[in-house]
Amino acid sequence: MRNTTTGPGVRIAVRRAISALLVAGCSIPVAGVAAAEPAASSSPGTIVSSRSLEAAELIPAAGEGYRLVYRTTGRDGEPEISGGNVYLPAGTPPPGGWRVVSWAHGTSEMAQGCAPNLMGGIADTHDETPQLSDYLAQGYAVAATDYIGLGASGHYEYLAGRAEGHAVLDIVRASRLVDSEISNSYALAGHSIGGHAVLHAAQLSSSYAPELDLRGTAAFAPTSNYEQLISALSGPDLAVPLPAGLQIRVLMVLAGLDHARPELAVTDYLSERGKQVLAIAESGQGCLKSAEEALAGRPFGQLFTKPLSDPALTAALRDYMAAPTTGYNRPLLILQGGADNVQPMPTTILLQQQLHQSNLDSRLMLYPAANHFTLLPQARHDTTAFLAHILPSH
Repeated sequence: MRNTTTGPGVRIAVRRAISALLVAGCSIPVAGVAAAEPAASSSPGTIVSSRSLEAAELIPAAGEGYRLVYRTTGRDGEPEISGGNVYLPAGTPPPGGWRVVSWAHGTSEMAQGCAPNLMGGIADTHDETPQLSDYLAQGYAVAATDYIGLGASGHYEYLAGRAEGHAVLDIVRASRLVDSEISNSYALAGHSIGGHAVLHAAQLSSSYAPELDLRGTAAFAPTSNYEQLISALSGPDLAVPLPAGLQIRVLMVLAGLDHARPELAVTDYLSERGKQVLAIAESGQGCLKSAEEALAGRPFGQLFTKPLSDPALTAALRDYMAAPTTGYNRPLLILQGGADNVQPMPTTILLQQQLHQSNLDSRLMLYPAANHFTLLPQARHDTTAFLAHILPSH
């Protein structure tokens, strides 16, 4: 592990590296979904439904927990709902109540019911439960959102930053309503697209949830600068067989953008084959595995009829998903594996440089041997120390 900052010339090197990045995907099984409807008259964070978790549903180190459906806010301010789980440590809460870690999970497909909370903790092809249990063992309550459209009714827009951030913040509000022994002091933590989500949540926190006491944010391999990657790699002339994981993630982003901005007719950029593969991914049948099998070994360019280089489209992509690089007022800890081929290191170094240029309190920790999934356990010591510093659990 090493603590690093960026220097002159990194941006040029990173931009060159982005065009060659290879990004892996994931495949998740399907589960059922709780139904509920949003109501415009209710405040974000209020509870639509809740129940106590059965003993068999609790994760290790949890003394009790709740399954919630709660109100939140969509990408452009529209009322929405999300699902999520809240876990409390065993034992007696400290004075002031349990401090909270609001956890944002990694990629877990596009269909309702594919939230890790409903599928044994699985996200990004691995089980995130040990990470949550580790926070519980340290004495923190854990609030784990499903995002909009994965764990309750609604439409899931993959990597829609503001929508993700709202859901991450509103589950902290909802957790305090379901249990009076939960504090208003909290930290944000997330992995992969969850790292992207907590960056948005941190930037939104002071204006969207000013009554809550954010202490800091830990982002593990956060998705960043993907909008540049998509613009660089998407087009019918690209003949190389990029990994299926990269291909399906690009399609998922385009599907989300198409829902967000229908006037752009995003799917017109897709070939018939691209539309067929996207339909497989959206169906929820086999989650991402079936779509990835349809893509494996085929040229990426076969998914498109024209490049995604139209200025209106690239501007819409930036608005939809770009990781914020200004507006934070609490410490950021960014953690990145050197062997990561899902969110490769150059894009995260570029993100740190962007944050550094904005004079923000941001630290980048590099773990040369860690890949996308071994990063979490390898970074445990550093994240434990970070949380103990910004948000003591007792």
